[in-house]
Amino acid sequence: MIDLPMGVSAVVLGVMQDGGLPHAGCRCARCVEAFAHPERAGRAACLALVDARAEPAGVWLIDATPDIKWQLDDLAAALGPHPQRPRRLRHPDAIFLTHGHLGHIGGLPQFGPEVMAAVGLPVYASPALSAVIGQSAIWRPLAESLIWRDLSPDRSVELAPGLTVTPLAVPHRDEWGAGTFAFRINGPSRSLLYVPDIDRWEEWPAARATVAAVDVALVDATFFSAAELGGRPPVAHPLVSDTLAYFGADATRLVLTHLNHTNPVLDGYSPERALVVRNGASVARQGQAFDL
Repeated sequence: MIDLPMGVSAVVLGVMQDGGLPHAGCRCARCVEAFAHPERAGRAACLALVDARAEPAGVWLIDATPDIKWQLDDLAAALGPHPQRPRRLRHPDAIFLTHGHLGHIGGLPQFGPEVMAAVGLPVYASPALSAVIGQSAIWRPLAESLIWRDLSPDRSVELAPGLTVTPLAVPHRDEWGAGTFAFRINGPSRSLLYVPDIDRWEEWPAARATVAAVDVALVDATFFSAAELGGRPPVAHPLVSDTLAYFGADATRLVLTHLNHTNPVLDGYSPERALVVRNGASVARQGQAFDL
C-alpha cells in the first residue's frame, strides 16, 4: 500500500513496459533475479490520479495493466471499502485508456464477471478503441457491464474542481486504427504530461511545446539502445539518448517511464543512468507521487 499525499496528486503505480519485470520467458540476469526475489519485480506502467480533498478520495487510473490487482491494492487507502461489499475495495471512479496494447488494457478483464464484477465503471477511450473491445465476443460480457465514454483529442474532461485530463493524439503503432493518446493533467497548482508510448518525437509536431508547457513530463523510455532487441527488428519507440537530445534544456522536466526489462537505466549505478542524470532528467519510481 502506498502512503498517499494529501491534496491532488499523480501516483506512479508502475514504470515497466507492458510485460513488466520479470518478463515472461526471459532468462536475462535482471529477470532471473526478479523471479528469485519478487520484491525486485516491477509492474507495468500505470498512473493514478488521486484527489484526497474529497471523502472518499477521488481515484482515476490511466490504463488498466496486467498488474492491476497489485496496483489497486497500492491504492487501498484511497479507494476504501466497496459500498455494498465491505470486504472488497471500492472501484476507481474511472479508467482512461491510452491505447489498445497489452500493457494498457490487459487488466480490464479483472473488472469482469469472473473477478470484480464491476457494473457501471466508466472507461474513457477513443470511440474506435471502445468499438474494437466491445465488438469482440470474448470481451463482450465485460464491455457490456462498463460505461464507455468517448475521448476526443484536445477536449478536456473535468474530474474534480481544478483537476482536468486532456487527451492528446500521438503517433504510435496502431494495428486497429484506434489511435493512441497521451494525457495532459492540469491540477490546482501544477501540470503533468503522461506519454507512455510514442513512435518518434519528430512525428508529433507539438512535442517540444507540450513538454515545455508542463511542470513534469513522464515519457516513453522503453529502450536505451537498439542492441537490447537481441536481433529483433526495430521497435517503434524513441531511444532514451534521442529523447534527451531532442528536448535539450527541457530534459529537466522529463521523468522516464515504460522501461523495457532490458533497459540499463534500471540500474541506478550504470553509465546510462548517469547520462540521464547529467541531462537533468530522472527515472520514475513505483510509488512516486507528484503534487498537482
